[in-house]
Formats: sequence, C-alpha cells, structure tokens
Amino acid sequence: MSSKGTEKTLQKLKQSVEDGNYYEAHQMYRTVARRLTKQQKYRDVIDLLHSGAASLLKQKQSGSGSDLALYMLDTYKLSNTPVTEESLDRVVELLELYPADEPGRKTFINSAISWSQKNGDSEMGDPDLHNFAGTLLYHNKQYNEAEKHLLFGSEESGKLLGDVEYDWAVEIDSADKGTFIARAVLQLLAMKNIHYANLAFQAFTKRLDASEALGEAPYRPAPADQSINITIYKDSLINFSQLLILTAQRDAGELFKTLKSKYAPAFAQDSKFDFDEALADFGLSFFNIQKPRNQGNVLQDLMSSLFSGGGGPANTGAKRVGGPGQGSSGTELD
Repeated sequence: MSSKGTEKTLQKLKQSVEDGNYYEAHQMYRTVARRLTKQQKYRDVIDLLHSGAASLLKQKQSGSGSDLALYMLDTYKLSNTPVTEESLDRVVELLELYPADEPGRKTFINSAISWSQKNGDSEMGDPDLHNFAGTLLYHNKQYNEAEKHLLFGSEESGKLLGDVEYDWAVEIDSADKGTFIARAVLQLLAMKNIHYANLAFQAFTKRLDASEALGEAPYRPAPADQSINITIYKDSLINFSQLLILTAQRDAGELFKTLKSKYAPAFAQDSKFDFDEALADFGLSFFNIQKPRNQGNVLQDLMSSLFSGGGGPANTGAKRVGGPGQGSSGTELD
C-alpha cells in the first residue's frame, strides 16, 4: 500500500487532472515520482505513476498518459518488480486505456515485454502478457503485430492465431491463404510447440469455406499404425502445414525431406518470410538435421521483429492448387 502522504498527493493530482490542468498535473506527477525514486520508495512511485497514467489516458491525454505509463515500467525495471498478477494487472489496465493510434502504445508494449523477460519465468516474455497484447492488436486489425505476440502467448493464443492468419489473408484478398497458416505453423514448430501449432491450424481450417477442401485421404501416423483420414485442401501450403504437424509427431526425418522438396516451389512465392530458415530450424529441432552454416535462426528473428517492424506474407495473387498426390483422395500419405 502507498504511504498516507502519497495517498494525499494522489488525490490532489487526480483532482488537478479532473479540473483540466493536464500539463501542470503531468509535470507534478513526474516531479513527485523523481523525489520518491531518490528515496527508493518504489512502491509509492509505481502507485503514483499508475494512477497518473490512468487518469490522463481516461481524459484522452494519451501523450502525457503514455509518458507516465512508460515511467512506471522504468520503475518496474529499476526496482526489479517481479511479474505477478498485481504487476501485470497494472500493465493490462493501462494498455486497455491506450487509443489504438497512440504511437506510444507499441513502445509501452515492448517495454512491458522486456520487463517481463527479465523479471518473469519466461525468457520470451510473459505468455499472458503476450496473449493480451496480441488479442488487443488483433481486434484493432493489426494482424502482423498480433501474430508476433500470439506466437509467444498462451494456449488461448494458439487458437486465436488461426483466426488472425485467416482474417489477415481475407483482408488483403489473398488467393494464397496457405501462406499465412504455414508461417504460423512453421514458427510454432521451430519452437517445438506442436500443440499450439495444431490449435492454430484447426482454428484456421474451421474458417475455410467447404469449397476449399478437395476431400479426404488416408494417412498413417506411423508405419505400423492404422490409417486415419485427413482433409486435403486446394491450397498446397495448407496441406503442407497439416503434414508438417503430423510429421513432427513421428520419427520421420526422411519424410520431412520429401515434404520439403515437394513443396519447395510453393515456398518461393513468399518473398517476405524465410521458409528455408524456418524449415532448417524445424529439421534441427525434430530430426537433428544440421543446418547450413551462416543460416539464421527463426527464434532470434522472431524476437528481433517483435521489437521492430516486420513484414507479413506477400500478396502474390498467384493461386496454388493441389496437394499431396495432386489432391487424389486415393493416395496413401505415409
């Protein structure tokens, strides 16, 4: 809890904001925060800045509110505030108050992720925080940014990622929907996250029109297993994504090489995503297939793009038709 003195200061500053004295209130919040920081009263600083940021953001003073919100995160880092339900709730509350067009929102999200990396349990950033940020960005139709966060999110993120990829493809009127889900599946599998990759794939394919499916074909999960039926789609990269998820669940290095070779022409149509690098990471992760020298790393690329800009799938407009066995439902996929 804040000290009694800080509580009184908070009330005065809140009143100043409510009275419309935004500039004076903003400067006073910073002045008091600096004084308390020198005294190492970090909890009081955090309460003060959180209150000030929320008050200003509610009054549509997004620039000043964002400044105090970032100051709060700087104090989180300075004081090594751990990732807890309480500390996350403050971040989430402020993030909800940001207008979508406020430039400081991306900086705030990145700073929050950076704090959670250093003071939480995940080196990639807190999954719940990634999920919240990704969900918010998805509803703002900022699909590229949403994808970056959902890849590192919770189980809920895996499901939502399929919707992100589908809506993204529809928004740009892409004939190559498979490019989108293939990106997501490959990046999740590069992190050895089979479960989330499957969740994303299932969510994506549920959104597809029935006309985009060609039928079913038998597939043997392992040579000694009974065949199961899987849906075959017109878009070759949707088929590839499905087969890659299945291949990751069995000792099938040679099958992976065959798939990689078969679908190589489809990969070449996307100039904004390095399929070769992602596939090399997949091969190393699941089958210990060594990567070429000087080749990058998908995980490192993901983290780099998270804190910068990053492109999405190219809209080539070229429709890919056909799948395993050219879509023949009588072909054994083993």
